[in-house]
Amino acid sequence: MLNASKRKRSRKDVQRRLAKMEETIATLQVVIEERNYNPRHHEAIVINENGPHKERQIIKPDYFPEQIMHHVAVQALHPCIMHGMGAFVLGSIPGRGAHYGKRYVEKWLRHDEKNTRIIGKLDIRHFFQSVDHELLKAWIHKKIRPGKIRDLCDLIIEGVEEGLPLGFYTSQWFSNFLLQPLDHFIMEELHVSHMARYMDDIVIFGSNKKTIHAAMEAIDFYLWNNFRLEMKKNWQVFRMEYVTTEYAIECEKLGDLYALHDALPVKHQLKMYKGRRKIFLKANARNEAVMDEYLEKYGAKAETVRMTHGRALDFMGFEFHRDRTVLRKSIMISATRKAARIGAAHRINWVEAAGMLSYMGWIDHTNTYAMYLEWVKPYVNIKRLKKIISNHQRRLNNGIDLQNRQGLPADAPGGARSHVEPGQGVSAS
Repeated sequence: MLNASKRKRSRKDVQRRLAKMEETIATLQVVIEERNYNPRHHEAIVINENGPHKERQIIKPDYFPEQIMHHVAVQALHPCIMHGMGAFVLGSIPGRGAHYGKRYVEKWLRHDEKNTRIIGKLDIRHFFQSVDHELLKAWIHKKIRPGKIRDLCDLIIEGVEEGLPLGFYTSQWFSNFLLQPLDHFIMEELHVSHMARYMDDIVIFGSNKKTIHAAMEAIDFYLWNNFRLEMKKNWQVFRMEYVTTEYAIECEKLGDLYALHDALPVKHQLKMYKGRRKIFLKANARNEAVMDEYLEKYGAKAETVRMTHGRALDFMGFEFHRDRTVLRKSIMISATRKAARIGAAHRINWVEAAGMLSYMGWIDHTNTYAMYLEWVKPYVNIKRLKKIISNHQRRLNNGIDLQNRQGLPADAPGGARSHVEPGQGVSAS
């Protein structure tokens, strides 16, 4: 009951149940024992996530009895779910959030460059809506012995028409539980170098494209054959960002540059660089010897430059480079816009303050200090935002305290503690 009430204790319905906790627990125990839990039907609510172009349908269950029942099921299943959980299954698991995953992805990219040359990135199409109830129940029945908790899980799953509803506490745990065989298949049978799964977003790493392409095809087949799920069509296999040293050749006349382009006998590229069209070739002894023969003939000059190729990895809201990690562009833009709104506001409410402090958590864990100095710090006073949140929480706590005491004011600081009896080895003052 207490776990299900977190961040909801200012609500009247939650307060009424917490005030009658023993009675509520006894009622729920009878429901579980007699196996007559009957989930209510709720209409889905459409919300916009990350702008108007991404809509999600969520269901908001009641605190009593639904949310409490969801926590009962998860708390009982937790040891079994965690027993077969892969080490890098991320999201909706305590201690395994985005920052946990970020730490390991950075470690792989910076210390194992050979085995992270090629990246495969995929997403499961309409994952939560597409979960088959019978397959999920079959997997739960295989892992959980018959009993009240297994029956409760069946009732929760059958309480919605299809899939796993967003908004249910059980959905994130059931989804991770269901995909455990996929995690083992990827690591133990496909033998990829590294893999991470953030709910239904999967990233795999390898040393060559042929291996990763084969792994992507095997994952697609495994998803359909075992779960009746499909990979999104926008799956990607790409070369991770890398830096090379190259010679950049430039001529005074564009005609001479094109003539040199046609005459060079070694592999090279003609492309724009800093507003100028130049010829690029790898910096090695053979290319340098060939290049020297043609520079004087075509009136060209060469310089050594470091060029970046490939792509950065966009995953879990971060953009991973070999030497740094920055925020995803959309999150960075949202953070700077919120900072501008706060800077222009006459009064700041606690919701805006909490949102900005949440963005500061992203900024603190990425290499975006220059962005912070230019676009956030001039408009936002972090100490003031923390004070606003603190004052709001104090008012909230005082209100709950007064209601618990039936309207009686709290004791003055330093006064007697009414719950400590004198003469029991503890001072009453």
